[in-house]
Order: sequence, then structure tokens, then C-alpha cells
Amino acid sequence: MGLRALRSLMCLAVLAVLGFTGTAKADTVSVDGSYAFASNGYGIPPYGGTLNGQSAQFYCVDFTHDITGGMSWNVTVTNLTGSNFGSTFLGSQTPYLEMAWLVTQMMGTTSQTLKAEYQFAIWSFTSGASGPNPFGTNAKLVAAAAAAIGSFSAQGWEILTPYGGGTGQGQEFLVYTSEPSILILLVVGLLGLAILWHKKLGV
Repeated sequence: MGLRALRSLMCLAVLAVLGFTGTAKADTVSVDGSYAFASNGYGIPPYGGTLNGQSAQFYCVDFTHDITGGMSWNVTVTNLTGSNFGSTFLGSQTPYLEMAWLVTQMMGTTSQTLKAEYQFAIWSFTSGASGPNPFGTNAKLVAAAAAAIGSFSAQGWEILTPYGGGTGQGQEFLVYTSEPSILILLVVGLLGLAILWHKKLGV
């Protein structure tokens, strides 16, 4: 492999990473109706389904829209580390950072009671004071989230917002994906192989 070909490969790799990690792109969500467990009449996430045909786990951050198993809808994907949140329901980064932090607390415990408490606190962002608060812990947990986001890493978190804003079909979800880091590792690996091949040929 010549030096020119190696440079071309490196340019393509950089473009692939930049294209993949953009702030917004269009995808398709499908839900299968599964959820972790029920609490006080509500299904507690993660919800099962697919994102672009690939198995995914969704965390609901939207209490204002009902969904049922078998539904599919198109979404705008916004990276939580981005700077433009104009296509999301809440319009700014801070509430999504707080909700993502609460989701990480859900993911870090095996207690169904604690998982449910965190989820009801998440729903309070869109249901307000009139929303469900069966454990009486919404305000306390939201305050904890607000205090924690200064040191919280949003890397890997994405917001999936239905087309049509608040009138669109479907719910708004948070998802956690490590795909960008996997892609970067793949690109680095390919570049490493190209360099080794280049040295082997002594070109």
C-alpha cells in the first residue's frame, strides 16, 4: 500500500467518524411492548424493541404520550454531548443530563423499588407536580440529579425524539450506546493494519 493510499484511508476514516458522531440524524424506533416490571400501574423501563432493526433498550423520558407494543415511528437522534437541542421536546441539554443521570442510577441498582423511584422522578420532568409520585421522592431525586450533572459524563447518550415534536406519534426516549467508541476502535485498528502493511512492504 503506497503512501498516497494510506493517506486516503486515513481521510476516509476521519470522515466516517465525523459523520457517525454528528449531533442529529434520522432513525426508526420500534417497541415490542416489553418492560422491566410494573409499578403502581406503569411499566418501568427499559422498554424492549429495535433501533434501525437492531435490538435496543429504551428509557422513557416522556410521560405525555402513550404507546403500545408493536408501534414504530421515526425519530430525530440528538447526541447528549451536542449543542443543538432544538428538535427535542424540552429544548435544552440540562433536563436530559439530569434524566440520563437518573437512568444511570436505575442501571446501577437491582432494587425494583429504587428503579421505580428513579423512573417516576424522570417522568416528573414532563408530567410536573400533577404527575405520579407514589413514593414521594420525585423532588429529592431531581435535586440530587441537578447537583450531580456537573461531574456526569454524557458520552454515549442519545435522545430519540419523534418527528412532529409534541404532536408526533411515539414517545421520546433516552438510549445509551457505545457505538461511537466501537467505531473509533475499528478505525484505529484498520489504520494500524495499514501502517503495518506499509512497513512490511518497505514502501
